[in-house]
Amino acid sequence: MAHTITEKCTGCTACLKICPVAAIQGERKQLHNIDPTLCIDCGACGRICPVEAVHDPQGQVMAFVKRNQWHKPVVTVSKCISCMVCLQDCPVNCLRWGEADKESHRAFPVLGAPVLCIACEFCARGCPVEAIEMRPPVLQE
Repeated sequence: MAHTITEKCTGCTACLKICPVAAIQGERKQLHNIDPTLCIDCGACGRICPVEAVHDPQGQVMAFVKRNQWHKPVVTVSKCISCMVCLQDCPVNCLRWGEADKESHRAFPVLGAPVLCIACEFCARGCPVEAIEMRPPVLQE
């Protein structure tokens, strides 16, 4: 089941712009809708909606979260097996291979493009060894 947009939608286009699979259609200042055949349930539309007009697949209203507060993936290198599942699962390609570790000579995934991350948690959920944890960003003072 996909996310849905309710009548509260003001047509701001924030959800349309952030959807990584172009599952949202609508004109500015008009009710938008989500194509359930395209929606991957990443939740970015709900987090970005300023009027909280998006429901999750269980029918619950999704709360607006300021983009600078969206959780980001953090890799625990000691657990990582460099299997690439996280890179494959990321719908926005914000993860990349880091530099090879000097001791093990293995590369590990890093958040290479934090601004692209939509906090979908697909990388963390897909990791077979639980080496990725979603954490709040470190805010600059």
